Amino acid sequence: MSLDTNSKAASRAGWWETAKIVVQALAIAMVVRVFFYQPFNIPSGSMKETLLVGDYLFVSKLSYGIRLPLADRWIARWSSPRRGDVVVFADPQEPGRDYVKRVVGLPGDVVELRDQVVHVNGVPQPRLPAGEVTYDEQNASDGTWRSEACPAWRETFAAGAVGVPRSADPGELTAAHRPAARGTSSHLVVQCRRARPGEREGPFERVEPGNVFVLGDNRDRSSDSRSGGGWQVPIDDIKGKATLVWWSWGPSGWSPWRAGAGLRLERLFKWIE
Repeated sequence: MSLDTNSKAASRAGWWETAKIVVQALAIAMVVRVFFYQPFNIPSGSMKETLLVGDYLFVSKLSYGIRLPLADRWIARWSSPRRGDVVVFADPQEPGRDYVKRVVGLPGDVVELRDQVVHVNGVPQPRLPAGEVTYDEQNASDGTWRSEACPAWRETFAAGAVGVPRSADPGELTAAHRPAARGTSSHLVVQCRRARPGEREGPFERVEPGNVFVLGDNRDRSSDSRSGGGWQVPIDDIKGKATLVWWSWGPSGWSPWRAGAGLRLERLFKWIE
């Protein structure tokens, strides 16, 4: 056999090995996407300050169980959403569209906002002032960005069941907010609009079995379970829990090519609280 023939055979073998590696990598990526993690990007500012326009997320599909992909049926369920989880779900009001919001009400809960403070079954979920944040949003028509400084708050949710307190005594409310079984979760919310004294939203209808009540963290600029008199998200429509920001591009980011937008290095591989 000539040297040229050997060279061609080696070249074909090399291409074949490369093709196999590519196919294997694609197969692994497909399995990961179907069963484990799904990428999702943030198109609006409704979850500011937790999630920003231009964030790209990993959504864990195994947080609550595992589904049969094509039939979209549960194969096994080992957990349920907790209050405070950030979830991606198929919008029950707009089929075909996915949204990301924070779980506020669990089955059996009655959710109400009083003076902008979330109440669950009559129990206020505490929040403390957290300074100001700059609110950035991109104009969908021309791509320009606008900025506004808004007050931020650190909100703390009881992650598990919240019983109806026996009275409005502060001690009773504190005890009801801190159930021992599941503890609490904390996150930032943005409130651009000043509260009016005595302002109330709700109480909304009791959350039905198999459903959750959701809110955006940017409370004044979020279309969520408060809209249209109140609606709920079936747990079966939840696609997963948002766990990690793996990429972020926006007006405050770094870019060597042009001014105005770039890579937000501080948000790369940022865990979502």
